Formats: sequence, structure tokens, C-alpha cells
Amino acid sequence: MEIRDMATTYNHSRMMSFRSLVVIVTILLSVFIARYYIPVRSPGPMGHPWKYRIISGTFAFILEFTHFFEPIIGIPYYTLLNIIVDSFDPIKIRPFDHGEVLYHDQYIANVLVRMYTPTNRSKESLLPVIIFFHGGGFFFGSIYSHDTMNYHLSMYTGAKVIAVNYRLTPGVHYPTPIEEGVRVAKYVMDNYQEFSIDPTHVFLCGDSAGISNLFSLQKLPISLLGGNMAVVVERHLRRQRKPVVRGVLLLYPLLQLVHYRLASYRTYLPYRLLSLLREDMLVQVANFYVNTSFSQDELFHNRHLSFSDYEKFYSKLNLSSLDKNYDNIRKHNYLSESSHPDTWKLFDENISPLLADDEILHDSPATFIVACTYDVLLSDAQLYFERLQRLNVKDVIYREYRIFHGVMTFVDFPVAFNEAFEIISDSAQFVINRTAQ
Repeated sequence: MEIRDMATTYNHSRMMSFRSLVVIVTILLSVFIARYYIPVRSPGPMGHPWKYRIISGTFAFILEFTHFFEPIIGIPYYTLLNIIVDSFDPIKIRPFDHGEVLYHDQYIANVLVRMYTPTNRSKESLLPVIIFFHGGGFFFGSIYSHDTMNYHLSMYTGAKVIAVNYRLTPGVHYPTPIEEGVRVAKYVMDNYQEFSIDPTHVFLCGDSAGISNLFSLQKLPISLLGGNMAVVVERHLRRQRKPVVRGVLLLYPLLQLVHYRLASYRTYLPYRLLSLLREDMLVQVANFYVNTSFSQDELFHNRHLSFSDYEKFYSKLNLSSLDKNYDNIRKHNYLSESSHPDTWKLFDENISPLLADDEILHDSPATFIVACTYDVLLSDAQLYFERLQRLNVKDVIYREYRIFHGVMTFVDFPVAFNEAFEIISDSAQFVINRTAQ
């Protein structure tokens, strides 16, 4: 009888513990929904909006968590943010991985890279190569945060992908990330036999801020995929008379750090996309990368610009097709009588490749521009496409997808978006078509 009573008591205790756990989980889930999920504003119609809200809510929680612990443990919030995001790399669920791509980490020119090699090519054949520069505003992101995206890019294209883990700001400033990107690209191109790649089919790729390296490398025989770093690296290689780049892919690119009242900024900045594209985060892009001292109020009301700065910005652009209310917009930008002491730095063509001289843009290689409808950087992509068109640059493709900035990093189960795979597929087709030429 006592044994039966003990068993009953034990089962009752287990049931109470289970109920307590359910109550705790329910409370925590309710707090998350109320504080982080419900407040998320969708920027517009998209597939799986609940995924977007969960991701945005999760980032809002992580940012609040990292800001809370920053003064306690003495580690900057952006460093903690990177640590948390990178910690998911070893535990990713890859139900699609059947060994089509092998990958490993190594150092090239003293820079850490992750190299992806498709297994469905003969050992004797030379592969096209994509050198990839990740985005993240120069102070966030890594080869780990963009891992699955690059895995798919290699699988879809049949190309070797070399993802560059350049050092982040504010530990370093411009031009260090560019210099590291150039070093990797030059080494790969000069030692192509070591990597079994075809030196006439090199591609550079970058998303968001990652496109800047592309411009520095633009005069190499390679294709750059993606953002700000990729573009700048491509141009550097071009100046050094390296072989001509095969093509450039710019994925929702950051192309200028001068003007923060363009149409897409005014439309989508209030949505705080992904809880990351917000004023207190975006102001660090310029301040950390270029080592400047702008305030949020100065940047996002264009108070760092004088009227002559404003005229200089628009002197190379045709805004008529982008903003029909151009004259009205000019009146509502609160320009200063004089420039901020650091404003001149932002006009550097390596910082704002959108503003490069016509002769530099005219020599651009084949270019694939990916724009996202829900993105503060949408205007950057539109204006760059317009400039290339006006200069009659051959082989320029512009595609806009009704999805949010950064979607290509969300290709892991269970937060994958169909639009991310659509962009990867279209990008791969761009590469495949140009390797066949």
C-alpha cells in the first residue's frame, strides 16, 4: 500500500512539474508575442508574413538582450549580436544536404574564408568561381551568417564559392575591409591553378554592404555578386589592370552613404525592417566604417549636408523616374548652411560607388542587380540601374522582388522564404549564362 501511495505521489509530482513547465512556457510565449511579435509592422504583402514577424520579433528580443548585458559584461551589443547569430552555424538543419557541395574554412592571404566546392564536376575541369562578400553594415555578419546561402549558390551554379570573412568595424575602419577583399581576390586570380578555377570565369558577389568590394575588383576577369564591398573591390582590381571581371551581382546593394531621405528611406525606415534597419543601427554604418561622428538627427534629416552637397549628389543622378515629387522633396530636406566636418568622406567613390564618375561606370562588367521592394536601399538599386542605362552599359539586368531586405540569409529550415530561392536561382542563371559565353 505504501509503495502504491509512493508511486501515486511520484506521478502526481511529475504531473505538477509538467503543468508548471507548460504554464512557464505559455507565459514566456505570451510575453514574446505581446512584446515582440504583435508590435512588428509588415511593410506590405509577402509570402509567409508570420515568418517575417517571428524573425523581426526575435531580432528585437536579441537586441534588447544584448543592449541590457553590454554594460554588465563590457562587451559591445554588436559583438554579442554576432556571437549569438554565429552560434547557430554548427546546429543548422540541412535536410537538403546530400553531399552536392563540400565546404571547409581556410586562410587566403591571411584572411579567413569559407570555400564551397560542388562535387558533380570532374576533377580535371576548371570551375568558375564566385568570390562573395557578406553584408551587415560592415559591423555585423560573417561567413557563418551567410553560410547556407553560399552553399545553395555553389550548388545552383556549379561554381566554387569563396566567402570572405573580412574584419568588421569598429575594430577596423575603411579601407581595411576593402584591402582584405582585394588581397583575397588577387591571390585567387594569381594562383587559380591551386584552386582548380577558370581565371576567365571569376565572379564577385556581395549583398547589402558586401557589394563595396565588388567595385574595387571590377577590372578583374571575374564576376562580383553583391553589395558595396564587391563593387569597390572590382574597381580596385580594374585599376591594377587585372583581367576584366566576367560579371557582377549586386544583391539589394548599399551604394551610397550620403543621402538618407531618398524615397525608399522615407517609406520603409519607419517599419524598422527586421528590427535591424532602424536609425540607431544604420547611423553606425557610416560612423563605424568611415570613422565619422554623425548623430541620428543629422543623418536622417540630411542636416549633415549643405545645399552645395545636395546639388553635388544630384548632379550625377536622374531622379525624374524615381521621384515625381523631386522639387517638393528638396524643399522638405532640412539642409544646413554648412557641411558636417565629416561629410566630404561620404562622397568618396569607394564609400558611395553610386556617385562614381561616368567613365568608371561606363566600363562596368555584366551586372545583375537584385532589389527588394521592402527595403530602405531600394532607391540605391534603382538609381544605380538608371545610371548604367544612361551610360549604355551593356548586359545590365535589374530584378525587383516583393520581399524584405536581407531575405537571402533566410534559407534555413524552418524560416526559409521562397523568394530567397528565387533570387538564388536567378543569380545562378546569370552566372551560368556568362560562363557559357
